[in-house]
Amino acid sequence: MENGKIKRAIKNYRELAAHEIEVEKCVGDALNGPRPEIDGKLELSQMINPKRPFFASMVNSDEKYVSTFRMGHFNTPEILSKSVRGANYVGGMEFGSNLIKQKLVTDFDDLVSFLLDYKFGILDIVDENEINGKTVLDLRVYECIECACLPNLGKPTCIFEAGMITGILTEMTKKDVIAKEVRCWTNGYSFCQFEVTLE
Repeated sequence: MENGKIKRAIKNYRELAAHEIEVEKCVGDALNGPRPEIDGKLELSQMINPKRPFFASMVNSDEKYVSTFRMGHFNTPEILSKSVRGANYVGGMEFGSNLIKQKLVTDFDDLVSFLLDYKFGILDIVDENEINGKTVLDLRVYECIECACLPNLGKPTCIFEAGMITGILTEMTKKDVIAKEVRCWTNGYSFCQFEVTLE
């Protein structure tokens, strides 16, 4: 994978993210990006044929790959949606943990490559701070397979990815890790952002 192309994509997405964060609104304790929230439920036509420029430049059928992934994910009956969110988080944790245990990912560089190779998204480690004895990471995913180009539904939806980050970093660092998605395509942004706490 061409390193310069990845760096350019990250630079462009960071600029876009900075602008969107400048104009975001806080509703209660939830953030909301610049795109207006839709009324009603997510329609099938809104899930298919997303435009992910970086991944589309790598493979001709990216939109079909992503659409197929989303068909099963977003067609959960409303009555089950809350329990499925929990199952998606736990499933992501298990998947992430197994990536480390089976040595498919051994460090952050491997993680970045894995997410690119399997087209989950472009991982960007934006910041790392020590706050009250805890390490806090600011991670972003651009062109996320789960939500890129989806409308603003009023809340983040990348529960599996939050679980996956938790599982990977728990296994990698042997610390207690909590990853929470704070910004997402589905709450009005053009990227996903995870606040990750390690203690």
